[in-house]
Amino acid sequence: MFFKKINLIIFFLLTTQSFALNISSESTAFLNSLNGSTKEAYEYAIKNPDILDNFSCYCGCEKIKHTSNKSCFIKDIDQNNMITLTSHSVNCPICIDVALTVKYLLKDGFTFKQIKELLDNAYKDYPSTNTELKNNDECCSEKS
Repeated sequence: MFFKKINLIIFFLLTTQSFALNISSESTAFLNSLNGSTKEAYEYAIKNPDILDNFSCYCGCEKIKHTSNKSCFIKDIDQNNMITLTSHSVNCPICIDVALTVKYLLKDGFTFKQIKELLDNAYKDYPSTNTELKNNDECCSEKS
């Protein structure tokens, strides 16, 4: 029993440390200031940028050169995989909704194509980044 607890503690320290190492210190402070669904969406974006890169955003952000829902959360990923966040989505319920819809529908077994169709239909009267599916369901595995 003691060794199981130690292994769990070590696992927790390794996973939280590697998560923290993937985002800049400024972004860590920013993330820690968030709460609720906003924080949940940002955490999902940090862990799954390749997934969100397959889905459009519908908030009008294409005007500021966003190319996908990923762009609404992540400003940059450098050559060392260090993530810098953007504050764009903090006050945007559409960005949050898209990210969390993707998260929960994937958990329910929907394919990328099905999710994209649902989102495109739900937001058909909104401006869109018109993001194309890059690799369908083969691009990446979801990290929770």
